[in-house]
Amino acid sequence: MAGARTSSNRAVDLLFDARHVRQSGIGTYIRTQLPHLQEAAARNRISLAVLADPDTVPELRESTEVVLATPPSAAMYSAGEQQVWRHAFDAVRPRAVWLPHYPYPVSRLLPANRRMLTYVTVHDTIHLLPESISGQNRARRLYARAMLRADARSCRRIFTPSEATAVTLKSIERSARVLVTPIPVDEIWFEPADPSLSPVAGPFLLYVGNTKRHKNLPLVVEAFSGLADTIPHKLVIAGGGASLRTADDRVRRLAEGMGDRVVVTGQLDFAVLRALVASAQLLVMPSLYEGAGLPPLEAMASGTPVVASDIPAVRETCGDGADFFDPHEAGALAQLIRTYCADDAARAELAKRGHDHVVARQQRICPTAAADAICADLA
Repeated sequence: MAGARTSSNRAVDLLFDARHVRQSGIGTYIRTQLPHLQEAAARNRISLAVLADPDTVPELRESTEVVLATPPSAAMYSAGEQQVWRHAFDAVRPRAVWLPHYPYPVSRLLPANRRMLTYVTVHDTIHLLPESISGQNRARRLYARAMLRADARSCRRIFTPSEATAVTLKSIERSARVLVTPIPVDEIWFEPADPSLSPVAGPFLLYVGNTKRHKNLPLVVEAFSGLADTIPHKLVIAGGGASLRTADDRVRRLAEGMGDRVVVTGQLDFAVLRALVASAQLLVMPSLYEGAGLPPLEAMASGTPVVASDIPAVRETCGDGADFFDPHEAGALAQLIRTYCADDAARAELAKRGHDHVVARQQRICPTAAADAICADLA
């Protein structure tokens, strides 16, 4: 929190919610946006406050105020989270608020807050999908639809990482003001990784992500189990941790039946994860649904070839940098794995395609688009 000031109970122009900065997906987004937001605020002479839990306050500029969350450590989608926002609005009376996930702040409806401009980032709409994919029961799906409809009707702007997510939001409310702001890959992924940090030796395939249903991890394990006797590779699952043992019984049975051919690393330090990604012969992304998907882009930047599920958001994100398969067909994935494990030239060509794609994408997108749009409204 170097140089940052705690809230002085004076009005600020913009409040940004950074409470989840240490999480994986949304945390990456917050860490990416904060420098751009602070620079844009300073350039436009807009006062900025950041909402944070006491134990996760990020490094900030001296000019950025800190609003400590009350109550601390409130869970996403909870009543406690709504209390956090109401307390923060009372503390700094912001002209605008930017929330980096979809729940709508109901205290925005109070008379004192009705003129406050509200911005949210909707990374995906997974919570609207059937329970078999989303893992969300009916009550949670109804909550998500109500929140997203409130966003679509009341927010000054909704930021999304892909056109695919924007299309879904427009289907909920045609008048939704959506701005697609693709997420760039952190430049560090383009730098050489230290191969000695990789926790796995020998040739291996890699899955990076959690074990939620829509991530479709059973398909990867099933495809690999049918090939394990014909290729020397291991399958490495990074990010799932011990939850793999309880998240899906089919995954557990298949993985345990192959002994040390399946390696589950759990959460890794960032430098170790980079080394693992850069050392993999192939990264597999099998998702049934995504809002965008950064892991394949990070792999491409690292020089690792990617095969990914043929779904709209992943197609949009990966372009011609990946090879695609039907996420419902283990045989289709197995065929791609067999091809790229056996053919060094094909694997090298796919890696080059991926690297060329992510470099071109970095040059094409504007990482400051969301911050610039908000500052333009407030200037």
